[in-house]
Amino acid sequence: MAALLGSVVAVGHLWLSRSEPDVQPTTSQLRRLARAALEQQGVPVGRLRWMGEHSNHLFRCDTASGERLLLRVCLPDGRSDAELDSELAWLAALARDTDLTVPVARFSTRVATADLPAGGRCIAFTWLQGRHCEQRPSRRLVADLGRVLATLHAHARRFRPPAGFTRPTLDIHYLTWTDSWHAAQLTRRPIDPATRRLLDEVAGRVQAALAQLGTDPAVHGLVHADLHLGNVLDHHGQARPLDFDDAAWGHYALDLAIAVDSVPEPLHPVLLGGYRAVRPLPDGYQQHVAALLAGRRLFLATFLLAHGLPVVAHLDLLRAFIAS
Repeated sequence: MAALLGSVVAVGHLWLSRSEPDVQPTTSQLRRLARAALEQQGVPVGRLRWMGEHSNHLFRCDTASGERLLLRVCLPDGRSDAELDSELAWLAALARDTDLTVPVARFSTRVATADLPAGGRCIAFTWLQGRHCEQRPSRRLVADLGRVLATLHAHARRFRPPAGFTRPTLDIHYLTWTDSWHAAQLTRRPIDPATRRLLDEVAGRVQAALAQLGTDPAVHGLVHADLHLGNVLDHHGQARPLDFDDAAWGHYALDLAIAVDSVPEPLHPVLLGGYRAVRPLPDGYQQHVAALLAGRRLFLATFLLAHGLPVVAHLDLLRAFIAS
């Protein structure tokens, strides 16, 4: 597990869109788009800094009035407006109904510029205080991450989506990047047949486990889908979840496995204990935990193989799963 962590964290900060645009806009073009959105909303910009690229492009805005915002620039090849509206609706409900500290939208608008006439959707979120600590998480933080995840799942059980609410589904097609640029790229890569057979066999076993879990509301609902330590801030031991862009309909047990897979193995019981302090472990988690963890590794391995990145640690763990 320890050997896997570096790869997991690294993937957490890479481009995870399910499509790859032919031409990426420059940082300068994106900065002008972001500034146009802020000016449209009457936000006085003091300093605008590019923070990098994940499934979208992120900017930190320090306003002239002393406010700090996180601006997400969503380009046309990404999430639909309906999907983005749904993400924001869930975040607003979490902020209203729970004690969790989550990003809340300050504004959301669509703008275009002369050099990016197709424009983009720009969403400004409140800035969350905290530090990234995925390399050396404390026991207190990991326990609180368990509490946060359980709170998310408990809220999802009673959440009533508004009309038009739509998010993807965290199923085997999602985990294998079906119908995405990555799947197409994988077919063109010089990957040995044994590795391809391994991926297929793991996918079959993971699909069988998900089918056994079923889709009853007690086990399946709205989940974060990517709550690894790279998407958590540590605020004096309080876990603050970030990046709900991958929120999906899925199994609570798989959502928990994604978080477990990102923490050092000695801390797994700590995270599960934090979860149990709020609600029992999801039905089927303990029975299918090996397959659920393999599903997460299959997702990451497919991404890495599609991009020609090192994947040995993931494949070794998938082979061990099949052997067991």
